[in-house]
Amino acid sequence: MIDYGTVLPAIQIPLLGNSAAVGLFSLLHIVPAALSVAFMLMAPVFEFRGRTDPFDRELALLVTRFTVVVFSVSTVLAVIMVELMIGLFPVTTMWMWNHFRVPILFGAASFMLMLLALYPYYHFWERLRATSITFHMILGALAAFFMLPWVFMLDGMGAFMLTPVQDGGTWERLLTPTWLPLVIHRMVGNLMIAGYTLAAYGAWRVWSPGKPALQPYYHHLLNRGWLIGLVAFLLQPFTGLVYALAIHRAAPDAQASIIAGPYAPWLYVQVLFLSLFFLGNDVLTKRMRTLTGNRQRWLDIGFPVLAALLLFSAGYPELQRVCVYLLVGVTLWRVATSVGKAPTESALSPSPVRSLAIGLALLSVLLYLTMGVMRESSRRPDTVRGMISLQDELRHQARMEGALR
Repeated sequence: MIDYGTVLPAIQIPLLGNSAAVGLFSLLHIVPAALSVAFMLMAPVFEFRGRTDPFDRELALLVTRFTVVVFSVSTVLAVIMVELMIGLFPVTTMWMWNHFRVPILFGAASFMLMLLALYPYYHFWERLRATSITFHMILGALAAFFMLPWVFMLDGMGAFMLTPVQDGGTWERLLTPTWLPLVIHRMVGNLMIAGYTLAAYGAWRVWSPGKPALQPYYHHLLNRGWLIGLVAFLLQPFTGLVYALAIHRAAPDAQASIIAGPYAPWLYVQVLFLSLFFLGNDVLTKRMRTLTGNRQRWLDIGFPVLAALLLFSAGYPELQRVCVYLLVGVTLWRVATSVGKAPTESALSPSPVRSLAIGLALLSVLLYLTMGVMRESSRRPDTVRGMISLQDELRHQARMEGALR
């Protein structure tokens, strides 16, 4: 840890503060970026399925259009975030860039190749498909493939800031104990929020005034998005456990600060969102499917009890883990003992399904962001754990101000 002697008072952006300013634009950037990554991975898969299902073909075009349209907004927010990082945390930013110069250049090159594949894939959709559907699908797959090195590189830098590796060269520093668990956990999280976002959009359009001929397509979108989001959501506790164990082995004090330290309130917020998410998803499952079996009545009683127990398990990791896995098991049982397809307008009242789908989409984003805030907060008071602290940033500012006088 760098030590310059005396502790200086913090220099903060009025009202918001330095960290909150960077965090705000980081969060605003992360949501559309996460959706774009997930949709880019989904697009060629949907198009492949679209050879026999025209709804999936249209869905592939929809998620690609969303990615292209939102990409510019996400990029602008990323530029603002980087400018704030350079101006407010120059020591950390330049230190990280110097240490990961080669991976950043490699990731940037891969990012450019992604753009070269993505934009023709979208803008010449019909023309390329008329020439060769296979070539068009390969182009979409290449766009998704070239996005991954950039995402993996960013996750590697983020993992390094929490669990740094001091030995080895530039590439070895990316291979921290928490890098791969973080990559998997975040990628599953991307798919989760993307799935529930698709379901929310489908639910909104199903019962919105419009062309009746499009109703079956939006039913399909609602059902497909819900299933993708549900599978990813049920995988999250397992990928989260692997990631939590990796943090515990590499930085036990960081994990302790989340459970019982000054940032413990974030844990309670996360558990609240998780409990509501389980409950909302259970209600939506019963709306989306016809449940069978004699045990459903007992599950109707036991599920809210488990969700309430989960709510009071914050701060008790073992109890919390048991509650989560029991809720996952009950949810799987619900789905396994259900029959039927997406609800039809004549079978269900539109309001509950639409409200539930939109609410779950919002909750999935809040849950995703809360987990990210907890991870970033666990480094405090360091920016790079054990190497650079917030005080180092303040001392750098003081030295620069002194040099200008």
